[in-house]
Amino acid sequence: MFVRSAREEDLPGLYALCCEQAARSLPQDVFAAVFRAAAKDAHRRLVVALEDEEIVGYADMQLELLLSRCALAAVFKEFYVRESMRGRGIGTGMLISLSGQAKSIGCGELEASCQRVNLKSQEFLERHGFVRSQHKFSKTVK
Repeated sequence: MFVRSAREEDLPGLYALCCEQAARSLPQDVFAAVFRAAAKDAHRRLVVALEDEEIVGYADMQLELLLSRCALAAVFKEFYVRESMRGRGIGTGMLISLSGQAKSIGCGELEASCQRVNLKSQEFLERHGFVRSQHKFSKTVK
């Protein structure tokens, strides 16, 4: 397993993985535009995990200045490992890579969230030192 920053040539593999995660086909042209914007954003770090040159995971970390803490925080916005590849240290590898990047640029805090029903993700985060501290709410805009 190898973790590195996402590149333009990763677009097809990352697209397939995100479609798998969403359990539906995503609009390919929109996905490509979103990927390119994310890759250029200086406040984001997008990594992919590869196994035998195949993308099997990805994570998107965003840097945010938090007024309430007077600090720069690294927020894991998306974090996914192909289901058949879980339990092999891939998520841990991506977390270590991004945590190291966050630390090197002076982030004082890491934040992550997951769905309430996703107990395995909650356990993963807690195993890696994350503490339940907030409730996240979301709403679809129509």
